Amino acid sequence: MNNSNKLQAKDLVNVGIYSAIYLVITCVLSFLSLIPIFHPLLAVICPIAGGIPFMLFLTKAKKFGMITIMGIISKRRCFWARDNGF
Repeated sequence: MNNSNKLQAKDLVNVGIYSAIYLVITCVLSFLSLIPIFHPLLAVICPIAGGIPFMLFLTKAKKFGMITIMGIISKRRCFWARDNGF
């Protein structure tokens, strides 16, 4: 029986590390919206800067569900920030 398709601890660690890197980059760039001139530019800057760790994560994601878990973690951060007034 081959269990190579199941998520292991190494895969979950990769999800956590890349999610944290993505979170830090997007949060730091989101603080730039406090400066009015950067607010319209964030529609271009955030996807480019946030896409770099995501594309690096895609090179490591070999098993089903890893991208879904990262998406759930990222969305939970958005809901937390919205509910706490950020």
